[in-house]
Amino acid sequence: MRMPKSLKAYMCLMLVSTFITAVLILPWNISHAQSNSTQNSQPDLIGVVKSLSGSKITIYIAKLSSQSDGRGFGRGRIELTNKTQTITVSSKTSIVTRVFQNGQVTEKKLLTKDLKTNNILYIWYADSKKKTISRILIQGTYDPYQTPEAIGVIKKVESNKITITVATIQRPQPRQNTSNNQPQQRMASQPPQGGFGRGMMNLKLSSQTKTIAISKSTVIVTRTFQNGQMTEKKLTVKDLKANNIVYIWYSDSKKTTAKRIMVMGTYSQSSSK
Repeated sequence: MRMPKSLKAYMCLMLVSTFITAVLILPWNISHAQSNSTQNSQPDLIGVVKSLSGSKITIYIAKLSSQSDGRGFGRGRIELTNKTQTITVSSKTSIVTRVFQNGQVTEKKLLTKDLKTNNILYIWYADSKKKTISRILIQGTYDPYQTPEAIGVIKKVESNKITITVATIQRPQPRQNTSNNQPQQRMASQPPQGGFGRGMMNLKLSSQTKTIAISKSTVIVTRTFQNGQMTEKKLTVKDLKANNIVYIWYSDSKKTTAKRIMVMGTYSQSSSK
C-alpha cells in the first residue's frame, strides 16, 4: 500500500517539529535542573572579599565552623584562613543575595560592582576543573570581632595595662514549666552579631586573673543604641573602670597585648545569676 504524498509530507513536518522542539527545550530543562541543584547544594568555595578589581575578586578562603539547622548550608560561624584566592566572574555568572519580603525569602540579582569588602561569598563552579564561576550568593558581611578571644571583669586599671578576672558566658536555658495550662517559656533570642547582649549575660567568674598590655594602637570601644541603630563609641584607658565587663581581642599570638577591647557594661552579682 503506497502512502499518499501529502501524508508523507505531513509526517516529515511533524518529525522535524519534534526534533526542533527537543533541541530547544532539552538544554533549558538541563540548565533549569542544574540551577535548582546549585541553589540547594553546598557551595564549592566560601570566601570573604579582600579586594575587587573589575571582574576579578580576591577573597580570603573561609570555612563554616558549624551548620545552622541541618537543611543544607546556612549562616554558620565564619572562620577565615590565611589563604587567598582570586576568582573571575563573567557576564554569565549569577550574583544574588537573599532578602526577606512579606515573610518570604526571595533572591535579588546584583552586579559585580555591588560587591563590597568583607562580603561573605558562597561560590559555585560551572565546571569540574573549577575555573568558571556559575553562581555567587552574598551571605552578609563578615565581622572580624564576632567572637571575643577573652572575656573578663576588670580588677585593676593602669596606664598601659589592665588586670582582669577571667570569666565565661553561660547561655541562658529555657525555663521548664510544669503546669499543663501554661505554655513553656521560650529561650531568649540569639544575641546580635558582635557579642552577647547584656540582657542575656550569665557571667561566671573564675579564680584566674590575667594582665593584658594596652598599646597606643589598642582600640577601646563600647556600643550604644540610638534611634534603633547600634553605634560604637571610642574610649580611652582613663574611661576603663574596675568591674567593667570587657571583651578582648589580641594583637599577638602569645595573647599578651590587646588589639581591641569592648566594654560591655558593669559587673554585679546579678550578672552571675
